[in-house]
Amino acid sequence: MRVLYWIIAIPLMILIIVFAVANRQASTLSLWPLPFEMDLPLFVPVLGALLLGLLIGLLFEWLLTGKHRRANRKMASELARIRRAQEAAREEERAAIASQKSPGLPPAVNAQSTADKTNMAPVQPAGV
Repeated sequence: MRVLYWIIAIPLMILIIVFAVANRQASTLSLWPLPFEMDLPLFVPVLGALLLGLLIGLLFEWLLTGKHRRANRKMASELARIRRAQEAAREEERAAIASQKSPGLPPAVNAQSTADKTNMAPVQPAGV
């Protein structure tokens, strides 16, 4: 994304500089209801008008997307609330599991007692 920015920005800056150098001749700027006139290089009012248009467009875009930014903030706070509730529920579940008594292990059974109950000879380990 950074590379794309520079691919667009560098030629645009060069174009603006070339335009400014090529249009240095003086032009008279007068705003009709006001009584004064200004002699400026031609590129100043042209680039000023472009900049003013850009700023007005940014302002309108910012105003129009206000409802979306507000909705995003509301959803982000709701998501944070839900995550806090989820974490609290997990902690309660962990605490409940930890507080329960473990069922314990079944009683140990050795080979002799198993053989007595089943009327089978006990199994001897190999090599004994």
